[in-house]
Amino acid sequence: MADPLVFDLSPSQSEFAHADEEIVMLIGPMGEGKTFCGVASILVHAARCGRRIRGALIRDTHQNIKISTVPDIQEILGNLVTFHDDYKKMIIHTTPKVDFDLFGIDDPASLSKLQGPQYAIIWLEEPAPIIEKANAGLSRDVFDMAVARASRQKGTKMRVQITQNPSDEDHWTEALANEPDLYGKDPHTGFQIRKKVVRIPYGENKFLNPQARAAHLSVFEEGSGQYYRYVLGKAAPVMKGKAVTPEYNASIHFAQGTELKVVEGAVGIRMWDAWQDPVCIIAQMVPPGKLWFHHVCAGSNMGVKELIQEQVLPLLNTPKYKHKIHDWRDIGDPTMRTPDQSSVHRTTARVLEDLLKARFEPGPTRWHARIDPTKSALTSMASDGTPKIYLSRTAHLLHRTLNGGWHWKKDNSGNVVGALPVKDRFDHVGMAFTYGVSTVFPQEAVGRALKKRSRQQAMKRAMSYRAGNFSRKTGSNPMNGYGSRAVA
Repeated sequence: MADPLVFDLSPSQSEFAHADEEIVMLIGPMGEGKTFCGVASILVHAARCGRRIRGALIRDTHQNIKISTVPDIQEILGNLVTFHDDYKKMIIHTTPKVDFDLFGIDDPASLSKLQGPQYAIIWLEEPAPIIEKANAGLSRDVFDMAVARASRQKGTKMRVQITQNPSDEDHWTEALANEPDLYGKDPHTGFQIRKKVVRIPYGENKFLNPQARAAHLSVFEEGSGQYYRYVLGKAAPVMKGKAVTPEYNASIHFAQGTELKVVEGAVGIRMWDAWQDPVCIIAQMVPPGKLWFHHVCAGSNMGVKELIQEQVLPLLNTPKYKHKIHDWRDIGDPTMRTPDQSSVHRTTARVLEDLLKARFEPGPTRWHARIDPTKSALTSMASDGTPKIYLSRTAHLLHRTLNGGWHWKKDNSGNVVGALPVKDRFDHVGMAFTYGVSTVFPQEAVGRALKKRSRQQAMKRAMSYRAGNFSRKTGSNPMNGYGSRAVA
């Protein structure tokens, strides 16, 4: 009689394997047993379904499955697993049995492989590439197709599981991890598709060879993207230039792993940027005088009307928001009040007001009137000792914007180029953010303006002295001994 198969799972591994949610992600550093846990989760799911199930294991290439994933599975399961058809088929000989298709997706045409079989589980292994290059990793399209196909086997429960090292902050898996836990809902039946994210802390795997852990620490340079991903087990920040908001600190301002709840009765703030890539940031003013950011709706090649109809209103009608926010302030780009060419009565602001039954407030026009109070708010604390600005993990796009995505272009010498930040998707989010924050915290703007005006007046006086305006009382030049150039 064969020895019973026993899995000694860590707390994070057990949480992942026994999760009842339909979409489950396991994210952790190198060597923390993600593949081991993925195999255990297949058997747990088969027992949950109570019958023989069929599934699929997908990586970026079939070669990576053969040289990396297959040896791990063989070591874990021993003679309980067999492979066939050049490692394209796998059978796990447990009770109940498990049949798996193994394939890589090297191009979008390979997605057709998911259209035929009826699966109860689909496993995406390492969808984020270890090194960014063409055809590395898996696309969001693969995940979407997996969600659509993992509930096809009759008499089973759906499961899409992802096991991976952390990605960089721009990868779709990090955005997915920070999306709401309620992934989808059928309005007719009320059936929900739920998501769960489990992050393995560094060092939890007690079975990892200490030499391997030491090797990871020695290979990956501290502070590098690889160090974040493979040692710390965190998404790596992506810096493209000089950050517009270096005052933003993710460890202070971002509720990593936490979805902030809507505070019932607190005033809602919608912050807007318009034109062809419109943005609506949804926030709340919560006691004592803090802005909590819940979500970002962003469109491409559409107008504010389409953004409201396709994203904003459906979001506000979800259980998270519905009947919980009674008063709204809508603040945004002042040019949204400019009439279009068809009619002086038709403006973007008027469209917004009609669709949302709201009143539009224009934010400050001048750049420094917006960015200065925004920077001040990012470095300020409320009276309860917590940050004035706090982001839910569901506002991941705003986090990505403030954490270096919104940037100034730099030349080869590291000097800032241009008077305004680079125009890209992060710029639209950043602009909407500054319109709202500088309007909600006007006292910050007043203090900055007074200091700036004082500096300008002092500079004017200094320049007049340089021009030869000597003191009448002493007959001397007040700049002598202090300025870079004395006047004889």
